[in-house]
Amino acid sequence: MRRRALLATLASGSALLAGCGATEPTETDPRTGTDSSTPSGTEPPTSTPRDTPDEVVELDGNALFGASIADFDTVDRTYALSPIRYRTEDGGEVRMRFDATATADHPARLVASIQNVEEYPEQFDLDWVPPFGRPSSEPPRDHGGPRMGAGLTDEGSLVLAPTDDHDLVDDPPEIERDDDGQWRLSGEIDRWLPEQVTLDAGEVIRGEYAVVGHPEGSGRPTGVYEFLGGRDAEDASITVWETDAPGPSEGSRFAGESVPAIDGNGEAGAGWYHTADASSGAYLRPETERAELPAGITFQFVNHTREALGCGHWYVYKLHDGEWFDLGPYVRTADCRKVPPAGTKSWTLHAYGGGGNLPPEHGRAYPYLGGGRYAVSVGYGDESSSSTALVDLVGDPIEVVPIDGVEADRDGSTVTVTTPEWEGGDGERDTTLSVTRANEAGRRLIREQVMRPWYRGLRNTLPFFEDGVEEVRLRSEEGVTYGLIGHDESTGRVQVDGQAYELSTTDE
Repeated sequence: MRRRALLATLASGSALLAGCGATEPTETDPRTGTDSSTPSGTEPPTSTPRDTPDEVVELDGNALFGASIADFDTVDRTYALSPIRYRTEDGGEVRMRFDATATADHPARLVASIQNVEEYPEQFDLDWVPPFGRPSSEPPRDHGGPRMGAGLTDEGSLVLAPTDDHDLVDDPPEIERDDDGQWRLSGEIDRWLPEQVTLDAGEVIRGEYAVVGHPEGSGRPTGVYEFLGGRDAEDASITVWETDAPGPSEGSRFAGESVPAIDGNGEAGAGWYHTADASSGAYLRPETERAELPAGITFQFVNHTREALGCGHWYVYKLHDGEWFDLGPYVRTADCRKVPPAGTKSWTLHAYGGGGNLPPEHGRAYPYLGGGRYAVSVGYGDESSSSTALVDLVGDPIEVVPIDGVEADRDGSTVTVTTPEWEGGDGERDTTLSVTRANEAGRRLIREQVMRPWYRGLRNTLPFFEDGVEEVRLRSEEGVTYGLIGHDESTGRVQVDGQAYELSTTDE
């Protein structure tokens, strides 16, 4: 056994973990805040500084995106460890990565280090610092699924068994390879590491772990295996998927249907959920593909590739007369958001058929959506630059109505509409928008777009085109021209419901 010059007092080191048949001293649970104290006469463990401090675990470029991946030789499984670097609130930096995959000769191994990055000695509660903490994971769950909470009592959990290459372990547990080819712990799960350890400034503890199955488990289910951290540390997880079949296991109700590409060039192909199969490493999965309005629908992007994918921004479209129409958001940030390997990102569309009370996530709320086919797209993708999913919303068509608080006065063939933002023509942002009918327009908008705040210049004028009205003049602020008239132009044309309109700004 390779043993470094490090001595640590092991508080109840041979005591079994809860549920394994032994009595152990009271400990602090950072999640519940339950009381704990060190047993009488027992001093917290400390480390003896080494002549040559050990090195922290080295990380490759993927460290920026928090994932380490291993494809197993023993079974059709890929393991993704994340995060691979994090800081604890009490001054520890934890690094970890896979050091070897599982073969017929040895199990998968990960190496980890914890370093005191403060300028003075610190005591760390290892029991809540993955992977130095509790050795068994929670049972596997689907991405976004509820946590089972069974912990060590579940036979499907993963175990991080320390090897003889560990600073804090003198007697590592035995492991074995079963008839099914899986590596497992051969004995009971024990508390192999001390509950606490004190490190001097800059001091490092390093350890190696065999990633094996529960001694009573069978197979290796796919899903997310979580190793719980406490208030001072992050949860760590190992996400498992089939190497040869990383894609969704369920089919889409739109499978085989043909829809146009959102960019208008050809048909939808790579990147769409309804064309994804078991080989698709990245996909956007809706929780439902059909809902009655009003509805809240969550879309989850899943990354089962070996790369961080970006840049992620969410978009909503409606299919109308064979063409996709952009429903925003129309103001988008320029930052590039990425999803690491084994990572997910969720977004909820709050869809209302005719207004209603908006949820707190106002940026995700679409209060005026009529029945029809919609697409939600996000800028993460594997084979394409984005991932997209279809959903049918069932409901009545919407009507174009003005915002609350507008005032309208008709004088012959002209209607003047005034919004609450109007400052009598003296305000710096006061703008008058003139809208008249036209014979043709090259650009089309649908009602759902007109009812978005971006196009409120149309929302507050089109409802007033009654018989005999030739012009509607909107007195408001300059934002009413956004999306309708270019910055360097004074006129523009659009078509709504088959009628073309010309828009221009005028001086009062």
